Amino acid sequence: MSTYLIYVCVSVAAAFLLFAALYLIRRDFSGAGCALLSLPVCCVLGFAMAKLVYVLLMESGNIVQWGEWDVFLNMKPKTFSFVGGAAGVCLGVLLSAKIMKKKPAGKVLDTFVLPGALLIAGLRLAEVELGALGTGRFIEVPEGSPYLILAVFNKYGEPHVAVFVWEAAVALVIGALSLIRTEGRPGERFRNAVFRLCICQILLENMRSQNMKWGFVCVEQLLCAVIIMVLTVLACLRLPGRRGWRKILPAGIMFLCFGAIVGTEFLRQRSPSQFMGMHGGYWIMGAILLGMLLLYRHTANQSAGLSGQESSKG
Repeated sequence: MSTYLIYVCVSVAAAFLLFAALYLIRRDFSGAGCALLSLPVCCVLGFAMAKLVYVLLMESGNIVQWGEWDVFLNMKPKTFSFVGGAAGVCLGVLLSAKIMKKKPAGKVLDTFVLPGALLIAGLRLAEVELGALGTGRFIEVPEGSPYLILAVFNKYGEPHVAVFVWEAAVALVIGALSLIRTEGRPGERFRNAVFRLCICQILLENMRSQNMKWGFVCVEQLLCAVIIMVLTVLACLRLPGRRGWRKILPAGIMFLCFGAIVGTEFLRQRSPSQFMGMHGGYWIMGAILLGMLLLYRHTANQSAGLSGQESSKG
């Protein structure tokens, strides 16, 4: 077994043991059983969807035209979709909750936020064994610079940005934030964590030197954007006291923000300015994403307030 697979197995085992432990601490033995059942279900669905999403988005043309079905047998890590795998794992948790009749299922997903964040962090850190797959651009700094702490070196001894370390750190921070604030509606904590992960991944995916691409479009970024829009629309539909276009206004603003991100990326790649190409573009993109995060938080808080009013009336 390769070192990468050992890291993956340890990450999976640690995440699902934590998942079960969170229920055992509360003496919820049916929940612990649900967590243990979700381990094999999530492994199967996560693996299958990671592969399926990659094949459908990147290789479907070759399959239709040339019948290259052997792409399903290619087990190289770069032929899997991380977002697709994450969706498969979440679907596995949801399916396990249904099988064990653990209700509400949203509460199970809420409990899985911290173990899921640990799982993402472990899988990202395992990319240290995958060469350039989880790295970014070449770092142009003098030897001995403290910035090299956040770098990995290729076979020629050249330093590159260790993007996978940032991705792991972001996942752990978001997991920790889920413990600080207690959301009321079942599934709200899970949705908030997913939104934050997708917002951060849009920027981090852009920093990767190798990823799934259609021309200059990063496919994983596009998948994160779709998830963000779906979550925003769902939050808009629950807004109290709004009708017509005002009800979907936050979703419209979110869509315009994505347009601004696309424009920023275009300028970053085409600008003759070295600052804009290497730092300025990322700062602008980060500011836009922060605004999107605040917009969603405001919208989600307003929609959550509706459920509180409804429950008090009941």
